[in-house]
Amino acid sequence: MAERSLLQSIRDKELETNISLDVTRREAAELIEAARREAEGILGEAEKGAAGSAEEYTRQEKARISREVEEAKLRETARVKEAEAAGEKHVEEAVALIVRTVVPD
Repeated sequence: MAERSLLQSIRDKELETNISLDVTRREAAELIEAARREAEGILGEAEKGAAGSAEEYTRQEKARISREVEEAKLRETARVKEAEAAGEKHVEEAVALIVRTVVPD
C-alpha cells in the first residue's frame, strides 16, 4: 500500500508540475504578445516621427530653394536693367555707325 501511495504522490507531483508548466507557457506567450504589441507601437510612433521630420525637412528645403530662385530673379533683373541702360547710352553711336555704313559719303 505504501508503494501505491508513493506512486500516487509521484503522479500527483507530475500533474502539478505539468499544470505549472502550462501556466508558465501561457504567461510566457502573453508576455511575448504584449512585447510584440509594444514594439509595434514603438515602430509606429517612430515612423510617424520620421514622416514628420521628412515633411519638415522638405518644407524647409522648398522654402530655401524658393528664396534662392527669388534672389536669382532679382540679380538677373538688375543685370537686364544694366544692359538696357548700357545699350541706351550707345544707341546714337550705333545709329550713326549704321547710317555711315549703309549710306556712303
